[in-house]
Formats: sequence, structure tokens, C-alpha cells
Amino acid sequence: MERTYLSSFIQKNYPQDFQIIGEARDGSEVLELSEKMQADLYLLDIHMPKLDGLETAEQLRERQPHASILFITSYAEFAYVKKALQLGVVDYLLKPYDDAELQEAMEKILGTLNTKQSNITLAKGEGEATQLTFLKHHQFLDKVLLDNENWHNPHALLLYQRGRLDAYKSVVLFPCSKAIASDKLLQIIKGIFCKRNLHALLSVRGEEVLLFLFGDRVRDFQELETSIQRARSFLRDETGMEIFSGLSSFYTDTHSLLEAYEEAASFLLQIAPPSLASHFNENQKGLEQRYLQEKQIVHAISARKDQELPALINGYLETEDNKDPDRYLLFLIYMTRAEILGKEAEAEKAFLRDLSSLEKFEGSTSQDFLHSVAFDVAQALGEGGAYHNVHLVRKTIRFIQQHYKDKITLQEIADTLEVSYSHLSKCFKRVAGTSFNAFLLETRMEEAIHLFSSTPLSIAEVGKQVGIDDPYYFSKSFKKYSGVSPREFVAMHALSRENS
Repeated sequence: MERTYLSSFIQKNYPQDFQIIGEARDGSEVLELSEKMQADLYLLDIHMPKLDGLETAEQLRERQPHASILFITSYAEFAYVKKALQLGVVDYLLKPYDDAELQEAMEKILGTLNTKQSNITLAKGEGEATQLTFLKHHQFLDKVLLDNENWHNPHALLLYQRGRLDAYKSVVLFPCSKAIASDKLLQIIKGIFCKRNLHALLSVRGEEVLLFLFGDRVRDFQELETSIQRARSFLRDETGMEIFSGLSSFYTDTHSLLEAYEEAASFLLQIAPPSLASHFNENQKGLEQRYLQEKQIVHAISARKDQELPALINGYLETEDNKDPDRYLLFLIYMTRAEILGKEAEAEKAFLRDLSSLEKFEGSTSQDFLHSVAFDVAQALGEGGAYHNVHLVRKTIRFIQQHYKDKITLQEIADTLEVSYSHLSKCFKRVAGTSFNAFLLETRMEEAIHLFSSTPLSIAEVGKQVGIDDPYYFSKSFKKYSGVSPREFVAMHALSRENS
């Protein structure tokens, strides 16, 4: 309940200053989250299971010395306050507190932070852990960022790390006959759109020029229509080609980046002549072909098909209209390693190191360098078959955790992952140590236990929430898993709360 209040208060009163990136139910989960994402501010309760707030703060201080920490707690003992001060805690808010006291604490924290747009990790003693998933590995976003020379600038990194931004729109420019190949022209186009405080990310997708424009929706987008017309006129004068354009509505969530692009492209196709629509669709087919090439490279790396890698890499690099493919290919190689081995920070560090080296090479030297990196990563994955199986099972478990409320089957997941039912079934049993159906049932029963413990839902309602509509089958499965019937579990839980 308190986590919900804090989240609502921060989002309502500080939408431009703070962005919540994670929640945790105990200190150990806070530390796990801190390894995956760097927050500027942590809100901690002193009394938390597994690892209390003081120990958590002490370890956070070692890992992230510049992060701010706010304690919100009912413990007013001097020993706790003294320890908190020693740890450099920004403020110490005692329960019960009101909105004015919380706002005063947040204003104090704002004064200590160096960046306006901050990340927050909330950690309260009770409640379900939530880790927000962003588009860091989303192919579409990756390519947009890596197409920009300054892709690592603060705004681009903000796009990587956050789920919510200032307002943005997508603009699609498409020529009637051939690609706009000149980098000089593209930079001028980007400059045309960067009016007022608008920030632009520009990406070339075959013959298509795609822009994402970020800024304040009230002030910064006032001249956008004029900028679009200027860009079209400029390109028409420079290339002799008619340029068509599409514009999206406003978006704020990075999860909607692809949706914004599709809206702009759809608008373009509505006003374009049939010949241009056909041309646009051909360009899309080319993009799909490059996507298939990328999948082949990923498969060759993960399965350690070393002999196939040179030809696949060369074919990808030589694809017509594939702008700066070496940069994205290097990224793809290291993200394949991170996906399978789970060492994301290590993979990102290696990528940035090798990116600096790659930019010094040209032509065949660049190809040889990428061959070497791909081969080294493939070797690091060890026995390709085993790691590929682990990778498949991880994806299967992720799918179960996201869709256990639905009527899912192993065949459906096998189709999604593009593998055979029998292969996935064997892999799951071997890696997870249990069958798919047993794991799915366990996931549903654990969620049912959580719902019985934290909500007043009826037995039938809980069953539906976890994907089992038949109350009799649900009750039977629950008793087999927990040792007691749902009705007995609810009664025992109620008695336990009364005694505590």
C-alpha cells in the first residue's frame, strides 16, 4: 500500500524530475536491481526481510558512492539515525508522515542531485518485487541509436535506460526513387528539425529516413510542420526527387517507439501514390532480409558454427543500402553473448572497447576484425549446443512468467521460438529439471498463494487470475501442490495474521 502511495506521489508531483525504474520487497532484491540498473536515488525502509535497510544502504554506498538514499521508517532510535548519518543518507523520514513532509524531503533530494531526470528504486518491507523491462535489447531501438554518431550522448542513453521520456514524435521521409546516400545531406536534414529545444535521432533504414524528435510538447514542436516542408523542399532541390513524409502523434514511452514509427509510416502510405507504396513495401522486404541475415549470424555464434561465420558476416556487410552495418553487427555479436551467458555489463564494456577499435578500420580490415570478435565470442560460449539449449529454456521460462494467466501450450512457445516441440520439450526437461507442464503449474500455484495472501479474491477468482477457469481442477491442483485446500489455506493465513 505504501509503495503504491509513494509511486503515485512521485509520478504526480515530479514527472519531469524522477522516473521510477524498479521496486523491491527486501534488501537483497534492491542489491540485485542495483547490479542491473544504476539509480540516482533509493527509498529504503529500515525494517526489511533478508537484509535490513541499514545493511542495504551500506552495500549500496560501496557500489554506488554517488547515489542518494532516503530512509522512510517508523524506527526513531538514535542508533539508527546515527548509523544513517554515517552512511551519508540524504534524509530520514519518520512514519507517519504527511504529503508536506514527503515533499520537503523530495525537494531536499532534488537539490543534491546533479541530473534533473533521475532514476528511483523503491524498496519497502512488504510487496511484490517489480523489475521494469525496457527496450535496451530491442532491435529497432538499438539500430536507431547506433545509427547516430553521438548515440552515446546523455539523451540517447536516457532513451536506453528509461521507460518514459519527454514528448516525442516520429517523422518518416521517403524518396520516390532512390536512397539519400549523402551523410552531408542527412546532417543538414537533422539540423533543419533541431529547432528550439528539439533533440533529434536520425536513422537510415534502406531508402527510408526516420527521425525521432524529443522535446516539450507545448513549446518545442510548434514549428514541426514548417520543418517537414523545409526538409522536403531542400531534398527535392538537392536530389531532384519528390520526397513524401509521414508524422506520428505524441508519445512518451520508449516501449511505444516502434508504434510511433508505424503510425508515421501508415500516414505516409495513406497520402502516397500507389507506385510509392509499392516502392516502400519493397524497402520493407529488404529490411526483413537483413533481419534474417542477423538471425543467421546469431544462430551461428550461439551454436559455434565457426566455419559459417566469415561468409555470413561478409554477406551482411556487403548488403546494398545497409548503412554502417559494422557498428550494429558488433553490437549484435556482444548482445548475443549477453543473452546466453547473462553477463550484460561485461558484454557492454567489451562492446564499447571494441567499437573504438572498429572505427579505426576500413574495408577488409574491418571485416577481419569482426570475424575475430565473432569467433572469440563463439568460443567463449563453450559448447554451443548446451548453451543454445539454456538460451531456449530461459526464453521459455520468461514466456511462462509473462503469460501464465493465458491458455498457453509448449507447442505455442515452440512455434514462437521457431524450434520443434520435441526439441524444446527435451531441452526444458534437461535444463530446468522438470517438465513444462509441471513448471507452468508451479508458477500458477505460487501466484495463487500470493493472491490468497494479499487479496480478498474468491477461490474461483484466483483460479481465473492464474489461468485455470475450472474451480474443481484449480482446488485439486492447489491441494496437491501446497498440501492444503484453498479454503484451508485462506483460513490458516487469516488466523496467522490475527495472531501476529
